[in-house]
Amino acid sequence: MGNEGTTADRSGSVFEVGGRPLADSMTRAEMVEAWRARRAVRRSVAATGDGDAVDGFALRKWRRAGVFGAEAVARVEDVLRGLLESTNAQEESLRWGTDTIRECLDGRPTPQLLPAVKALLEAAEPDRAVRQTAEVLLVVHEAGLPWLTPAGETRLKAVVGGVEEEDLAAGDPPQAGPDPDGAFVLQQALTRQSLDELTAQQVGSVLAWAPLGVLDDLIEAGVLESGQQPWTLRADPGEQGYLLARLAPEETDAALARSLGWDEPGDREAFLAGEPFQPEPGSLYDLLLRVTDGETDVLKELETLLPRELVLRLRKVREGAVTGSWEPEMTADRGLWRLMASLWEPKAAINPARGPFYALVALRHAYDLICQGEYKKAQAQVDKLVDQEKSAEALNMFAYLALLADDLDRAYASLARAAQTDRRVENNLALLERRRATRRNDREQPANPYLVLGLPNKSEHWKHQWRERRRADRGDLDLAAEANWAKRRIEQAERSEDWSDFFVLPLDPDSLRIPTVRTRSLAPPTSAMPRRTEPGAAVDLTAVRDRAVAGLLPTLLTAPRRPDHDHRTM
Repeated sequence: MGNEGTTADRSGSVFEVGGRPLADSMTRAEMVEAWRARRAVRRSVAATGDGDAVDGFALRKWRRAGVFGAEAVARVEDVLRGLLESTNAQEESLRWGTDTIRECLDGRPTPQLLPAVKALLEAAEPDRAVRQTAEVLLVVHEAGLPWLTPAGETRLKAVVGGVEEEDLAAGDPPQAGPDPDGAFVLQQALTRQSLDELTAQQVGSVLAWAPLGVLDDLIEAGVLESGQQPWTLRADPGEQGYLLARLAPEETDAALARSLGWDEPGDREAFLAGEPFQPEPGSLYDLLLRVTDGETDVLKELETLLPRELVLRLRKVREGAVTGSWEPEMTADRGLWRLMASLWEPKAAINPARGPFYALVALRHAYDLICQGEYKKAQAQVDKLVDQEKSAEALNMFAYLALLADDLDRAYASLARAAQTDRRVENNLALLERRRATRRNDREQPANPYLVLGLPNKSEHWKHQWRERRRADRGDLDLAAEANWAKRRIEQAERSEDWSDFFVLPLDPDSLRIPTVRTRSLAPPTSAMPRRTEPGAAVDLTAVRDRAVAGLLPTLLTAPRRPDHDHRTM
């Protein structure tokens, strides 16, 4: 029987012409047909003498080393030359190995070739040992060399995909045998897309060497967690930081995050500290800054970046605006006040006794109603403020409304109460005293023209506001006349540089401003850094396969198995 049949039987896999592996999806019949085509080409080359064909005498010698066929000889010679080139020829302990390989290459093959190859591979530098061992053992598989134990050969076939799972001998499964670094189990799990079936022990055995992309796969499969601390097993500082950010972001400081090009921890730190920073537009902390400023049009977008529990909290904030009622822990977060105030449109007077947030919004609501000319509604709100808060600002508003109603006594009494705590009302008290001393028919209209335009006293933006009012009130003669009156009164005061006849409201514009505080209740814990590696990268899969193949070096025999014997020689 020809040597080709023996070679094919021992290879366990069929390859295309030129040594390229066929697709794993081929049927057995297709694989046999491809093998026959390959054999025909090999015989044709031998018959015509094309290429550097090995003569029959040399072929017979190579059989002593377990190498059968011209193509197998050529492949073995190539890999042996590469092994010699990478070996330190000055190493005395390896001299016998290199001499043995040179003898084989010089036309004197010997069964001692196998232990020589094994010795050189075991002595290879760590940075090339896996790759070089894999190169040699892949040639062993592709050329069908009987250099491995049956168990090693079976496992090698399983690694390179040259054997179907159902065709494996039940008594000698490829999982049998040592797998100290877990490469074989990992490679099989990657092939079968069953990473989630790996045990904690199996995962732990690959943490020191598996490519980062594969570790990311394990993280996404839910079998690699922070408790296993893989960053402590990596030698490269960059990989340590990457894994820490992926699995324990709470332990990742801003400096480490910046070195990884990851903004979130630094943004979070600056956000909570109230420090100025420039987050990426549309990022989590950019949207949180905008929400803190009261922007409501970004809420839907923000929901997509928040964890579930904070999405629910944000929705409760929105729902509370319907009734104007929020849970105490929400109103306790002053960073939410601007958002809540922007969402809420009060339909009635607000009870300031419910808490600081409601008291501030009630004061702002009263002021807005005054500026809108809704004096009756404003009075209802101010009454609640005076009864509860008794603040100088509320008493001042009460006095202004009384002034508009020409009830000077009530206005004066209210300002007198306010003056006990705030001397800024003294100008308004003086205005009331002058008005009292003036005959009723000689008194000017009491309204503050700035407030008529919807602005605080002495606002520099009155001209712009007046123009806006003119456009808005074009169809309403009464409102247009009111705005024009306000314009004339302000111009008169500016010409005379005398604003003493204008009731000052508010006493302090800052008292109406909502604090600019950043919310803490919507700031999530730092989430894991997004994956930076490519899922299923070919280079990662090749690295795992090579290590799984290299792990079979202990199954390399001391002498090749005879074609007619299947004994083990270790």
